[in-house]
Amino acid sequence: MNRSRILSKIFWRHRPFSQIDYARPCSVTLGTNPLIIREQCTVILKDSYIKKFMKAVGWMDQERTRLKLTGYFLYECVPDKVAYAEWFEDLELPDTFASWFMITELHVWLLLVRYMAEDAMATGTDKKKYVKGDGHFVRNCIIEALWADVGNRIKLLEGANPAIARNQVTELSEQFQASLVAYDEGLSDDKVLAGAAWRRFYSLSEDVKAEHVARIVHFIRHQLSILDKIPSEDLRWKPQIDWLSIRNH
Repeated sequence: MNRSRILSKIFWRHRPFSQIDYARPCSVTLGTNPLIIREQCTVILKDSYIKKFMKAVGWMDQERTRLKLTGYFLYECVPDKVAYAEWFEDLELPDTFASWFMITELHVWLLLVRYMAEDAMATGTDKKKYVKGDGHFVRNCIIEALWADVGNRIKLLEGANPAIARNQVTELSEQFQASLVAYDEGLSDDKVLAGAAWRRFYSLSEDVKAEHVARIVHFIRHQLSILDKIPSEDLRWKPQIDWLSIRNH
């Protein structure tokens, strides 16, 4: 009996387990050092090898998977539901990929503003403190979905060169980061917001009609108000966004 227990302990300690990095939900880091297991192995024995593997790669992390799907579904509400033709016609924008991206970028920013509010907490000084939570994770998933879509669309452009396409994505990425900062600065000031829209959509051209910029600002304010009224649970589990028409502003 004692000999049997000793052999069992030896076999358990030398099983070929690998260390796994759970820091990222969809990444697996293989290690070479054996995992140290407690002497009480009843809990470990309940999980099959398949379940352990699925947990390692993130398939069993239902919460993270749902949040990632939420991010992708939210992004899909932009290219699928935005009336791009109205933006081109009413704001006198050229029907080009660059214009499509600027319109998409603005709507994505609106989603980011709403979802980052999920991580805002009031402090004792009446100021809001942001913490990295579900909102931050979904925000990253929305941006990830955006660039996946942009990459696919650029490849479909006639005569697209892979090297040129990569450079275009890099340039768009830089413009995207600058636009997020500019729009954020305009959240509390319509004049600043109008300047950001004028710069982004019309490159500060003096020939642009002031009413076009004003319509963009009114659209942003109205859309943000509607997004803010969506309950957190609906935004998280029923990511369906109905975008306002630019013609109503």
